[in-house]
Amino acid sequence: MKRHVLIHGLCAIALVSCIAWLASAAQSSKPVPRTADGHPDLSGMWVERLPNDPNPAIATAPRPSAGADKRVPAAPSRYPSDELPYQPWAAQKARQLHDAATTDPLLHCLPYGEPRIWGGPHPAQIIQLPSEIVILYERDTAFRVIPINKAHEPDPDPSWMGDSVAKWDGDTLVVDVIGLTDKSWLGSGKNAGEGAGTFHSDALHVTERINRPDFDHVTVQITDDDPKVFTKPWTYTWNMKRTDVGFYEDVTCSNEKDLAHEVPEKSAKK
Repeated sequence: MKRHVLIHGLCAIALVSCIAWLASAAQSSKPVPRTADGHPDLSGMWVERLPNDPNPAIATAPRPSAGADKRVPAAPSRYPSDELPYQPWAAQKARQLHDAATTDPLLHCLPYGEPRIWGGPHPAQIIQLPSEIVILYERDTAFRVIPINKAHEPDPDPSWMGDSVAKWDGDTLVVDVIGLTDKSWLGSGKNAGEGAGTFHSDALHVTERINRPDFDHVTVQITDDDPKVFTKPWTYTWNMKRTDVGFYEDVTCSNEKDLAHEVPEKSAKK
């Protein structure tokens, strides 16, 4: 009798697990929504990671197994900028900016700027319209209005978010960004890169390829091309997931007066 009860119990648990798995599979297999003109609908609230999610930029090296080669691999550089394809002189300047500790625009209450504004625990909301894409960012309470199938403004004034235009390449929205101020930094490609020293010039040209591979995810592939400081273009990708969290007002630097008390008194060499 007890054996029959145990078997029935195990069968019930297996059935519940199977139903849960099927429900999860059905949820994840929802088709990508499309607009009336046939393009994938990118609309939604998207975030790379929430505040309590593990930071993919922080990795723990695995311990060697028994009998494995005990040689310790070379430690990663303490300079995030070393991951970028800087020209030699620019790589040296980026290291100096990192060591100075007072040079990050964020410490001076300046905006993140494009493309540094992407990624991390701050969501971005995409609103897709037939003739334009609107992106609202929690960071800096910033926004972009991106026309589709239109040309750039002639000789745009440098700005933190730049001048953006978009076009469709199959199911991928390609956003072209020029006119960016050289006061912003790029981040590290893994996060916003606070203190990373990843400067750029006024020649920075950004290309974003935004795609919705499935119902719950959006990918933003970013290519930074800056011939004045890079040896080649630099490409990285943000994998964003759908979220129901809302925005909060991200204005954390109003009336900043404490910079001198928070960071060492250093300056980057010119």
